[in-house]
Amino acid sequence: MAEKSIYAPNVDALNKFEWKEIIETFNLDYLRYYSSKLDFDNIKYFPGLLATLFYRISRRLFLAGKEKDALEFSSLGFFLTSIELYYSSEIGKSFKINHGAGTVVGSRTYIGESVTLHHNITIGEKNQGRAKIMSNVIIYPGAIVVGDVTIGESSIVGANVFIDKSYSNNSIIVK
Repeated sequence: MAEKSIYAPNVDALNKFEWKEIIETFNLDYLRYYSSKLDFDNIKYFPGLLATLFYRISRRLFLAGKEKDALEFSSLGFFLTSIELYYSSEIGKSFKINHGAGTVVGSRTYIGESVTLHHNITIGEKNQGRAKIMSNVIIYPGAIVVGDVTIGESSIVGANVFIDKSYSNNSIIVK
């Protein structure tokens, strides 16, 4: 009897053009970790990079109206990395997660380009509001960002900070 997995991601749910788009975007994420050409053998060394690849795939499936397939890829990514990146969130190019275990980017969250997250971060819902993390933001370990808030461009969020209000560009948030 052949062994079966509880996960059944369908790689055929995307066409060659869609896969090409995913790889082009993912390459920009990869370059945040490596200065060399994309080498899929290297992805396994960084859980954040692997989680990002699964997010890019599941996001593309979600946008194509294939939510069941998106859920399969998303769930497998979480199982392998302990990093939860909801496919209904919008994450910009050149995304990086350092270490990453315990990190959650909740549904319908917006994250701009060149954002760096560290481990054990929660970006989630509060009173049905969703966070917006603008471009070039760094969020350090243990931070929690919830609700209808915006973290302005080029801001830094310190470790173990709880945020439920907005901050302007270039803020250093260490409260």
